[in-house]
Amino acid sequence: MTDKQFIIRLNGLEVGSHLYEFKVTDSFFETRDYSDIQGANVKVAVELLKQNSIISLTFKLSGTLQVLCDRCVKAYDVEIDSEEKMHLRFGNPDEPHAEDVFVLPHGENELDISPPLFEFISLALPSRLVPCEEDKNFKCDFDTLNKLNDISVDEPEQKPDSPWDKLKNINFNNN
Repeated sequence: MTDKQFIIRLNGLEVGSHLYEFKVTDSFFETRDYSDIQGANVKVAVELLKQNSIISLTFKLSGTLQVLCDRCVKAYDVEIDSEEKMHLRFGNPDEPHAEDVFVLPHGENELDISPPLFEFISLALPSRLVPCEEDKNFKCDFDTLNKLNDISVDEPEQKPDSPWDKLKNINFNNN
């Protein structure tokens, strides 16, 4: 999916440093599947350094993301402040290349930064989203927790199968 707001035009771009600014809001995540992010207010500064054979991009992300608590599913805001780098070169994407360099086909005029931007924002989130453990002012939604506990199904505890269990059913009546 291409979002025209996050397109950088490459044709006619002179060698040197270029600065781009973007704003990521809730609508950026509405069209993406499997996103844990409910809302966003993130400023993105992209410094593009064009050289003769390679393009280097530095993404500086700062702002807030609204996510759900992993424990009680209550929405809360997370501050992010992150910097990520990306390198591009023109060539044949099917040919072998360094892992940290993305290859754009020759003649490509535009660069859509929304896919890497989505990755960088997702990676800026903490791996565990349980704010009540870090912020004493955040109170979990106990009504939701109780409902979740009520609908969770407890599996009956099963004893491991033992080869000796079959011997318990042997009848030794010698008639």
